[in-house]
Amino acid sequence: MVDWFSVLTDYGIDVPNTNQFIIHCPFHEDGRQSCSINLDKGVWICFAGCGQGSLKYFIYKYTGKPWKELDTELEEKTWELDLSLFEDEIKVEDLEDKPVKEPENLKDIPTNHWIYKRGFSRDSIVQWGCKSNNYDDFLMPVENTQDEILGWINRRRAAIPKYLFSYGFAKSHSLFGINQIYSAETLFVVEGALDCMWLRQNGYSAVAVLGASISPTQMDLISSLHPDEVVLALDNDDAGRKGIEKATIDMSERFMLSYLKLPKKYKDVQEIQDIKVLHKVITNNKTIF
Repeated sequence: MVDWFSVLTDYGIDVPNTNQFIIHCPFHEDGRQSCSINLDKGVWICFAGCGQGSLKYFIYKYTGKPWKELDTELEEKTWELDLSLFEDEIKVEDLEDKPVKEPENLKDIPTNHWIYKRGFSRDSIVQWGCKSNNYDDFLMPVENTQDEILGWINRRRAAIPKYLFSYGFAKSHSLFGINQIYSAETLFVVEGALDCMWLRQNGYSAVAVLGASISPTQMDLISSLHPDEVVLALDNDDAGRKGIEKATIDMSERFMLSYLKLPKKYKDVQEIQDIKVLHKVITNNKTIF
């Protein structure tokens, strides 16, 4: 069994000498501890979305050293290595059939909550089953087509990173908003949950992939909705543009595909607060591949 406490300490990671704990994630500016480590299992996960996997992968990501060099250093330390721990990612099947842990201190959204300043209506908040907590964060359940909760998204009010995801939630195997689809003649695919909620509130069918890339499983889920047209409306940044480029290669043979070109001043569709402008952008800025 690897002495992961000594390994992490030698690499400059400040960790307590306990089996499982949460620390500030070293891969982003972390105002509130969001990186969970289990020394017994030799795994880690960042609830903000930086990654997850074996602790060997954690060290590789932290140091940037080549795998062979890292293997050599570990061997030189003469620890008995448990090679079964060295998986690059936690397998999705290892997380299946495990109950979703409900976030602590859930409560209904108060009438003076900051989320309303972003244009969301009370009816919309109730429809999506959103909650708040003691930090005044905004929490959104991710559900499947059977209305079963797969995980939670925490949009934090005043902390870095802005988003946290519940443990065990496999983003690439779900579509936020798929349980809210009633007609998918034209289906908008966006990055963020708030983007999805905003389009839905304003009369458009949408799902969120919770990132800039669309996984094969998510493509299958989109296909299950039988849309006549899929509109890629990813964020207006480098990651979003690269996501659109990749999606055109992966999806163009499966769907009638187009993309939404946002005006430069908007990063995403939720930033378009003027509803008339939103409708105009959607009407005039769609490009068919």
